[in-house]
Amino acid sequence: MRSGSPPPSDASGSLQGLARRIRTLRERRGLTQEEFAERCAISVSFVSLLERGERNPSYDTLLQVAAALELPLWELFRLEDAEDAGAHRLVEWVRVRGLGRGDVDRLLAVADAMFSGGPDAACPPSQGHVAASCTEPDCGRPVLARGLCTVHYHRARRRKVPS
Repeated sequence: MRSGSPPPSDASGSLQGLARRIRTLRERRGLTQEEFAERCAISVSFVSLLERGERNPSYDTLLQVAAALELPLWELFRLEDAEDAGAHRLVEWVRVRGLGRGDVDRLLAVADAMFSGGPDAACPPSQGHVAASCTEPDCGRPVLARGLCTVHYHRARRRKVPS
């Protein structure tokens, strides 16, 4: 064994981690093993062995897997922590819709207005957001649209009579 090689037990654990990651990513995309195998141009039985960590994939196979999952290769090896567990859904949602930086910035501004706890929780001006306050008396929450916070905006919409 070379001095730079990991001990066999570590290599086996790494292979198991890669196997779990590939399976998780496939399932998140709603792909069956058959669909995934077709996208990768490998057999279904090899996909099954790969996802159980019973086969050590070649570099070419890893490239095919990453392409089938529409991910960069490094993403197959990324470790997910608990804080990051739901972020993949947001990233995938943005990616599927082809949203650009401006779209994401607008979505973040809306999310900030919806989920902030009050005027003190608004985005700091250093991020380029202007922290506007609701025009309703004694409210002061961040504005969603038309000078109103989320609550007052939706109340106003409900009061409107459909034409």
